[in-house]
Amino acid sequence: MSISNKHIVITGAASGIGLEMAYQLSGNGNKILAIDIDEAGLDILSKKSPQIQTLNLDLTEPGSVHAIFDWIQINWKTIDLFFANAGFARFGPWEETDQETFIKMFHINVLSPIETAKILKQMQANNPCKLVITASAMSYWPVPGYAGYAAGKSSLHQFVETIRSEGDGDWITLVYPGATETDFFKKAGKEIPKAYPVQSVKTVVKNILLGVSKGKKRIYPSRLFQVTMIANRVLPIFKQVYFLLERKKLRKWAEERETS
Repeated sequence: MSISNKHIVITGAASGIGLEMAYQLSGNGNKILAIDIDEAGLDILSKKSPQIQTLNLDLTEPGSVHAIFDWIQINWKTIDLFFANAGFARFGPWEETDQETFIKMFHINVLSPIETAKILKQMQANNPCKLVITASAMSYWPVPGYAGYAAGKSSLHQFVETIRSEGDGDWITLVYPGATETDFFKKAGKEIPKAYPVQSVKTVVKNILLGVSKGKKRIYPSRLFQVTMIANRVLPIFKQVYFLLERKKLRKWAEERETS
């Protein structure tokens, strides 16, 4: 599928992977609806291209997904690609994540994409649309310090896999990026350590869009992550060593936080 002359929705579009998607997809006749809670970031983005329209929404709030489709119905009627990319994480020992933060994380990381899928399913008969959901490498390979985030992304993974087990879901693609050079880590906590390895956001988005254009159902932007998963099947020690290294980072961060 050539990504040209399409009506495209991108959530979490004011920064990180979503922002780079908007940049790389603008042009080729595409019309883009960029959605984010960051109104200032959306204003900057809208000035980059006349093909980019914006919608300021907080996707942790109930009813926000329906607001997206209300906008679509009024302005476009139909869409071709929906990138459910919005999400956030909190870094730290699992027991320190308060319930309110966990609920907001789960809402935007899991419930929002699921609600989007349900609405798009109803639209499929009249207008086929591809749903591309940003999951995470943590769906397979959890990282110490990200219990709430990993739980949500694993839920997304199993949700889509179950849809496929029911004989449906060819119109859904899951993306499993690893650590990416964005503000993800900065927003997840103060001076938190980055999980290894870290890819450039341009490379990640380039690989995502290449996978979408090829019609892939599962996209792994990091080849190193794919190789590591295969290697771990033969030598499970890979994952244990990784956990050990990342656990040390978490403990060091927690100690420094307490002494600062």
